[in-house]
Amino acid sequence: MTDLAALLDNVTALTPLAIALIAVAGLVVGIAPSSFPLLSVAAGFAAGRGATDLNKRSNDGLWLSAGFALGIATMDAVVGGLFGLVGFAVLRALASVMAIAYGLLAIVLAFTGLALLRIVHVAIPVLNPSAKPTRSFLGSYLLGLPFGLSTCPACTPLLLPVVAGAALSGDPVMGAAMMFTFGVARGIPIVIAGAAAGSLARLRGTRGFIRWVERAGGVLLIGAALYFFYQAAVYAGWLSPIL
Repeated sequence: MTDLAALLDNVTALTPLAIALIAVAGLVVGIAPSSFPLLSVAAGFAAGRGATDLNKRSNDGLWLSAGFALGIATMDAVVGGLFGLVGFAVLRALASVMAIAYGLLAIVLAFTGLALLRIVHVAIPVLNPSAKPTRSFLGSYLLGLPFGLSTCPACTPLLLPVVAGAALSGDPVMGAAMMFTFGVARGIPIVIAGAAAGSLARLRGTRGFIRWVERAGGVLLIGAALYFFYQAAVYAGWLSPIL
């Protein structure tokens, strides 16, 4: 990873080699253990949907996780464009809202996880309680947007050179392209995890097995929610980072 970070430090233009290096960096970050919360979100939603809606298409888990990953990459592109436009000043603006953003993400994940575990149930006459916005490609894409702001300890060594390149380029288009490439690559493991979880949940076995898969999705989402609650506390200054 150190060698890759050193190579990224030398990226000054959007060449094929630079794109390849950035993509490799994104993929490494995507499979890092500290990226598990994002994998948990995709797998949890895909597993929950597959277990509760067996009549849908077999590739719905793939589309659900692909939309989620694309939303993350889109937000990465927006952040990269901001770095290219105003440089590192964007860090101060992002830091001021990260605690709120992480807190809201954690609440959404915790509520959805509890719903899959059948601990909470919401019946609203007008709104369908089945959380349809997260059951389509567009809904998953919109859900992924705020997660593009998420970071992890393993991201820092490889993400900072990409961010620095975007800031030093002085070109918002180049900055957006660099970060979008990074985001798409780190989304590959997310898509694989979601597709695998969705396929597993769709296996027509016993009712108990389907119920177990649904519970597993809920547990994954609760675990991810705890991680983002911790991150919110860190950015709010209530806790010190472990790593």
